[in-house]
Amino acid sequence: MTRPESSLPEQASPATESPAKDCPAKGRPTKRARYFVPRQRSRLRRWITANTQKTGRRIGRLLFDAEGHPRAFLRSLLFDAYQRPRPGLEGVIFKEPGRPRRPFANWLTGSDATLPALVAGLPFPPRSTGRRSVLVVIEKSATSASPLLRLLARDYAVVLLVLDGERGADEALAADGVALVPVDVARARAPRAVLVDALAFRAREDRPLFAITVGLATIDAADALEQRNIPVVAVFGEADADPARHETLGPAMELALERASALVFPTPAAREAALVAMPRFAARRRLAAAEAPLEAGAAAVLAIGREIGEELDCELSLVLATEPERLEILDIARENDPPGAFTVAQKLERLIADWRRKALLKRHPNRPPLRRPYSGFHPLIYAEHHPVACFDQRRYPLSHWIEKGRPPGPWSMPVFGPLPGPRASRLRSALHGHFFYPDLLPELLERLNVNASRPDLFLTTDTPAKADELRAMTASYPSAVQIDVVPNLGRDIGPFLTGLRDALTGGGYDVFFHVHGKKTKGRRRAIGDPWRHFLWENLIGGTHPMLDTVLARLEVSPEVGLIHPEDSHLVNWARNDRIVQELREDLELTEPLGAYVDFPVGNMFAIRPAAMRSYLALDLSWEDYPPEPIPDDGTLMHGLERLLPMAVRQAGFSTIAVRVPGTDWD
Repeated sequence: MTRPESSLPEQASPATESPAKDCPAKGRPTKRARYFVPRQRSRLRRWITANTQKTGRRIGRLLFDAEGHPRAFLRSLLFDAYQRPRPGLEGVIFKEPGRPRRPFANWLTGSDATLPALVAGLPFPPRSTGRRSVLVVIEKSATSASPLLRLLARDYAVVLLVLDGERGADEALAADGVALVPVDVARARAPRAVLVDALAFRAREDRPLFAITVGLATIDAADALEQRNIPVVAVFGEADADPARHETLGPAMELALERASALVFPTPAAREAALVAMPRFAARRRLAAAEAPLEAGAAAVLAIGREIGEELDCELSLVLATEPERLEILDIARENDPPGAFTVAQKLERLIADWRRKALLKRHPNRPPLRRPYSGFHPLIYAEHHPVACFDQRRYPLSHWIEKGRPPGPWSMPVFGPLPGPRASRLRSALHGHFFYPDLLPELLERLNVNASRPDLFLTTDTPAKADELRAMTASYPSAVQIDVVPNLGRDIGPFLTGLRDALTGGGYDVFFHVHGKKTKGRRRAIGDPWRHFLWENLIGGTHPMLDTVLARLEVSPEVGLIHPEDSHLVNWARNDRIVQELREDLELTEPLGAYVDFPVGNMFAIRPAAMRSYLALDLSWEDYPPEPIPDDGTLMHGLERLLPMAVRQAGFSTIAVRVPGTDWD
């Protein structure tokens, strides 16, 4: 049987001790008469959507084969022989630069397979085993760049690509240790853009430290190399930087400023003229000026090349050397991992390279969605606060943050791990669990048994029959249990904030845990169980006594008001702008909003009642919650879930996260 209510701690009178009631009437947050509820799609709209999708699948079977490849007639219509979009059709195939639309994504992953054959006959030298290579690209003749090439050859294996050069003109450079690779672009069977990309693809195999392109005529090569994550120093001559020729040279100069890692102008005046003509690039670093950069100023070009070439390696080393245990999240196998075994260092290197490429192409940083690479750090929030470094200069947010001394801010949060063993807490604790699905309660009770602490239980459900099931399951629980039947409104938030308001404001408990029996139905049904397992494993226990762990941290950290599992997914406000705006006004929250938010994803946490005083002061009633079925996003519950850490900080408390190493969910 359920323990009688008298066995629960006596609740103080709300009129005298409730944090919500203590607020002066003038300054207390007040709810509005009605909160925004997104419109549900009508039956007609759902029918139209379902039939449109069915028709789309039928058309898709006509246009694509069983492996998802476009059929021959569609390929000939949209693509050339090298799987490149025909001019003017890029928008049909790509959502944004470098990101194909879903129907074409699988097929385009093999587009690079057409490239090696285009450069197979070129005399690329074997990869050097003793020295890093440097690639130099020039048109017609390399005679003017001889001093620069000789200087490079002292320390590096230099590979010189001469596009459309005169036969035999630069062969003397071989005596200086320069490997000459002549490329006859004019007579090649492939278009120049495809051939240049093939050269960049081949050059990537040698992992050159950096590349140098000479003149605006080779800027297309600089673009292709940068897209293959080979950093480029673009060197200009007097004629390239002549402001009088801006109309003809402007597009190439703009591409150079957009893509090259570093630019070297022949004079400061030429650099300033380029920035006056295109001021949006004023934030770019490494826009240098060096007199005679191919001759007397060659040392300056070399120094810049070495700096940009070592940047990726430095970023990688910096992260790997700083609390490497916080990178364990990268060691978890993912469904979308590439085939083969990858170390944490290799995964991190891919992340850095992918970030640089997204920044290069001005792609959305969270498409496809990123994950947290380092426990306690949110790279997208950091990048949002440091746009020049992370977007204009393409610095990886994590390495830049470490380089700057790991400054505190909304992008970082303390994270702690499990205790070595169970330990009972002195704090008065309670656990609220909302169980629309009572069959999940035994799992929760089993996880509670891993701990030494036994919080009082406040269980809610929506029918008397389910309440009877919960009573039978908790008959032998060693602490007090209260089971209430509540309306099927507000999902798990309504039962907590409205159903348990008296317990939360009564002063009988130092800490409340809030969990719910999460299942997900419909097309996302595979998400529910892994998500719940992850949250309960981190907040309640399983392999480790996590409820004891959380209580122990709250005992020694009175400034902490909210603890929640650290989720690896990086989430924005989604479709919650309207409801978040309404709640911010009612809760009188003044903390600025960014594009991304760190909050208890899944809405399970441990909290001090005093830290949620503004939520309780709203005095939400059952009528405030939208009726079921509710939309997937944009409701009162979704807004309250995302704003909770902000309300906790407004109340004078801090938020921290808890993490069991090796755990995550997809």
